[in-house]
Amino acid sequence: MVVEGSIETGQPPLIFLTRTQSYFAPTSISSIAATFISDAVVTIDDGTTVHLLDRLCSELIPDSLIDEVAAETGIDANILRSANICAWTKLDNSLLGVEGRTYRLRVETEGKTLTSTTTIPHGVALDSTWFKLANQRPNDDTLGFIWGRLSDPDTIGNAYRWFAQRVNQAADGGPKDSRHLAPLFSVFEDRYVNGLTFDFAYNRGNVAFSSADDDINEERGFFKVGDTVSVKFTSIGLREFRFFDSSPATCRRKAMFQQPLECAHQCRGRTGYLGRLRHAIQDGGLPAVIPITKAPMRAARFAAPL
Repeated sequence: MVVEGSIETGQPPLIFLTRTQSYFAPTSISSIAATFISDAVVTIDDGTTVHLLDRLCSELIPDSLIDEVAAETGIDANILRSANICAWTKLDNSLLGVEGRTYRLRVETEGKTLTSTTTIPHGVALDSTWFKLANQRPNDDTLGFIWGRLSDPDTIGNAYRWFAQRVNQAADGGPKDSRHLAPLFSVFEDRYVNGLTFDFAYNRGNVAFSSADDDINEERGFFKVGDTVSVKFTSIGLREFRFFDSSPATCRRKAMFQQPLECAHQCRGRTGYLGRLRHAIQDGGLPAVIPITKAPMRAARFAAPL
């Protein structure tokens, strides 16, 4: 059994429960859908109240909203339409992530009890972000990476995860990316950079198994002139870092057809994680937004985390 859960500052928790599948088992939409568990009692204790989470299943979601839900959860829209996929959350906003608070997850299903504990860390904001040409091809004045500057606190044990979203319009009128996407190797810790100020860059992430033109041609992995990019930089715990770092390509729900591997996890009873994120935010409480022009430019400086 696998537990995948997260809670962010200002957001309700989101929990998915699945069963492992034989590596050599036939694969189809129905077999994938059958791995999701739909009957469980899920609670989270925030230190004050034990919250019974609400079950939200795809059979109750109007078809007009399926694509939006698919974008937010990372579950293929065809699977959401073809099977009853359930998640657990809190719909009345009575349980929202708070910086510095500890959350204790308890899952009871199929005669088993699984538990996990996490604390939302204090956020560390980027000093600045900017676009810079990659210069990996002759005369290429279009493709590049997003850079950031980070001043890591002088306390060992900080870890981070990077997300980015192209918010400018695609050909269909919607944003190029439906949500903030993490590239491979999107996490790092401060073991070797504790207390330092340094610059680093990330390539563009993409939706798993994407067939979009810019994900299968020479633009794959690059941002380009004309894009407007929203960067979401998050502080995470060391256990979450170890989970994502143990195998970026395998330990994600969307990359299930890989060689067998045991990922670092933090659930007692079965494999899984309960993640915690603290956004590094700027004035207005929004991620940094970087309009990419011909000349590499820096975005507005981040304010201190709230």
